[in-house]
Amino acid sequence: MAALTLRASPFEMGLLGVAQFLPGPLFGLLAGVWLDRTHRLPVVVGSQLVNMAALATIPAAALAHVLTLPQLYLVAFLTGTGYTVARISQVAYIPTLAGRENLVEANAKYQTSLTVASLLGPGLAGLAVQVLTAPIALAFDAFSFLVGAVTAAWIRLSEPDPAPAADRDVLAEAREGLVFLWQHPLVRSISLTILATNSSSRLSAAVFVLLFVGRLGLTPAQLGLTFAAASVSSLAGAQLAKPLIDRLGVGPIMVSGTVLLSVGLAFSIPAALAPRPWVFPLLVAGSLVLGFGLMTYNVNQQAIRGAVIPNQMLGRVSAGLFVLVAVGNVAGALVGGILGQSIGLFGTLVVATVLGAAGALPAIFSPLSRLRGVPAPE
Repeated sequence: MAALTLRASPFEMGLLGVAQFLPGPLFGLLAGVWLDRTHRLPVVVGSQLVNMAALATIPAAALAHVLTLPQLYLVAFLTGTGYTVARISQVAYIPTLAGRENLVEANAKYQTSLTVASLLGPGLAGLAVQVLTAPIALAFDAFSFLVGAVTAAWIRLSEPDPAPAADRDVLAEAREGLVFLWQHPLVRSISLTILATNSSSRLSAAVFVLLFVGRLGLTPAQLGLTFAAASVSSLAGAQLAKPLIDRLGVGPIMVSGTVLLSVGLAFSIPAALAPRPWVFPLLVAGSLVLGFGLMTYNVNQQAIRGAVIPNQMLGRVSAGLFVLVAVGNVAGALVGGILGQSIGLFGTLVVATVLGAAGALPAIFSPLSRLRGVPAPE
């Protein structure tokens, strides 16, 4: 909507990313403390309804011909707030839902569905934008959050009552989560990798559509199919992850996943320089490599975090990681917009690729690389 309908500049695209991810650093730590003091499932349901209501205003404004960039910024901020609360509460709720003895299988299923959905969604979005126009596509997006709220509300499982909140220091509790996140070597390695790769993604996102669609002539459907290709390889990664882990160990497989993720991101460089007929195939090839690497890493990283983080700290530590990544996302989006204006779209893409490649280093140079299996729950 911003790039194709409202003709946003690179800097305005960067601001849109900032609006989307700013709620993470603003509200993430407080949300983590709150979620350790309350039942988590009602929060999951409520966050879906907030996102539905906010997104529904975009097609309504577009059909009335009153849509503006400030409205997109506001909707991005509101949905970013809903996303912040939803993701932290989901991660903190999984051990209660599945039992800590089933964390590996539960998180494998959760990460598989999350990754496939996040990779398949852009493909469907590209087709919907091209066939139905962007406002109608966003109307379907809003409806999807209603589905999310209803299906979450169907869950029938009693959560344990949280500890009383009296005489508890919010700032001290939030600080405990950050300290644990940094002091535990496995959680620290995972956090730094996620920070680098997500920051790289937001840096790239500020210029990606403008470069490949606006300048190089890819259609929205082709761009969507580029991302959808990763869902195919991610399914293969999900099926092969366990046999590979049994043979080589969880650590080496996760390190290999970060390397493949870096290689997949790097395909965008030759794609931007290639003759027009090669742009789409190169982007698809990179997406296939990226999807496999992403899945082999994500299937295990959350299971490791769920195992080594005590249950009474899951909300705070998950919030600490979310805030760290959100700060990186905001910085990446803002820097991406500024660089897109100053050094150009291609130069910004190169910077994003280098940052993404750096995400493999915390996995390579940490105890994670020597880990044979997921640690026993603490």
